[in-house]
Amino acid sequence: MDLEESHSYKSHHIGMLAAGLLVAALTWIFYSNAGKRETKKPPGPRPWPVVGNLLNLSSLPHRSLRDLATKYGGFMYLRLGSVPCVVISTAAAAREFVLKNDADTAGRPQVVALAILEEDKTVASANPGPYWNQLRKLCHDQLFSPKRLASYENARTEEIHHMARLLREDAKRGEVIDVRRWLQGVTCNYVTRMLLGKRYFGNGEESPEEKEEKQGFEKFYKRIFEAVGTFIIDDYVPYLSFITKLQGWIPRLWDIRHFSDSISVKIADLDKHRQRALDRNRGEEYVPDFVDVLLTTKMENGEPLPDKNIKMVLMNMLIAGTDTMANTVEWAMAELMVNPLHMKRAKDELDNVVGTNRLVQESDIPNLPFLQAITKEALRMHPPAPLSLPHESIRPAEIMGYKFPAHTRVFYNLFAIHRDPAMYEKPDEFNPQRFIDHPEVNHLTGMDYYELIPFGAGRRMCPAYQLGNLMVSLMLAHVLHSFDWLFPEGESVQTFDMSEEFKLTVALKNPPRWIFQPRNPAFLY
Repeated sequence: MDLEESHSYKSHHIGMLAAGLLVAALTWIFYSNAGKRETKKPPGPRPWPVVGNLLNLSSLPHRSLRDLATKYGGFMYLRLGSVPCVVISTAAAAREFVLKNDADTAGRPQVVALAILEEDKTVASANPGPYWNQLRKLCHDQLFSPKRLASYENARTEEIHHMARLLREDAKRGEVIDVRRWLQGVTCNYVTRMLLGKRYFGNGEESPEEKEEKQGFEKFYKRIFEAVGTFIIDDYVPYLSFITKLQGWIPRLWDIRHFSDSISVKIADLDKHRQRALDRNRGEEYVPDFVDVLLTTKMENGEPLPDKNIKMVLMNMLIAGTDTMANTVEWAMAELMVNPLHMKRAKDELDNVVGTNRLVQESDIPNLPFLQAITKEALRMHPPAPLSLPHESIRPAEIMGYKFPAHTRVFYNLFAIHRDPAMYEKPDEFNPQRFIDHPEVNHLTGMDYYELIPFGAGRRMCPAYQLGNLMVSLMLAHVLHSFDWLFPEGESVQTFDMSEEFKLTVALKNPPRWIFQPRNPAFLY
């Protein structure tokens, strides 16, 4: 081979090598871009360094996220600190996400407050697995089953009548009523009766021990809401944990945990319940409370639920149940106060169905369609938790052509879903008539009508949804039927403050204080 042929041979091979490299490069680029297309994130605002999209949120995050969703859509991606998140903001996105990804996103992220306060031992905080599955089954089959709830009808009636009697006495003296405190008293008494067999508010004369126990419970209640509803930077930017330390949150949370442990020992009183279970002469009227049920529960290994777990489950139910029911009734009453025509229609319905010579009974509720519509509308506009507790994907998942990795947090913005303009005409307007026109919308299934899922949907749906709905309707029926509500002097519909405050739930920023007047002397509680 001469020099020219050798040069030509080398040139040919160099050209072939270059062509091969070019083909390889183009192939890599193609498949790389295809991979990027397959794993591209859902639309969302561009994150900032370190803090991500935390600066896009206001003190009312459910509203901030709704505003963002109007631009980026019902399935939106955010990065909160270093944590990838997706937000569901429309009924259509919620339906597709639950039906296709519920099992993949049923996890709970480990956040600082719940890890310390509950050790991931409750239905709300535990991750899917044998323990959580058994707790969930226990709630559905035992604690909140229709049969169990029916057994507590007398307790519900007694506690509502008891607190209504106190309200009537205060009303006779012309006192301005702290509506929130009264509602919390009703719900707390009922929940503690159901869980623990005792009442905490409005007992009249109390022994020093009872007074101390009540004060301890109120202190715990206030502190737990402060802790769980507070933003802790560790949960989103772990490498800024020094800020959490400087703020003193870890020792404060442990202090609340120790205080909770001491209070729960007194409140649960497990030894007393065990002794009562041994007493065979309890009588036919005995109705076991939730502690009795939990004490007799056996885990899959045949062992009883540990005392520590029982106390954590009880305290979780106590806090969650008391606030959410009272808060929903407060919002419903506030909406009726600024919509007097709806209030009059509700009172007229009650007077026609119940009459004016007796009190409302649970059996009346199915015959009060407008009252039920008010309950639905209140839950639509003011769901107990407008921004759901975060779910977490336990494995990679996909929706609408987008893929996201494991450990992505998922938020259902119920506030936005319930005000989806594709589902509701004038969605920001309080109008119970919409559910008179569409009575088929059932907010208690969690799997059929995604435009109304106040208790969540899928595996993480609140297990106490039947109880919550019943108590809201029942309390609302009693205060509408038995009392007229008036603004105190100097206040009116025009000046009433409906602004919100976001904590663990969203409440009226300024608790309402109104005058209550008994409607009929025959209503003697």
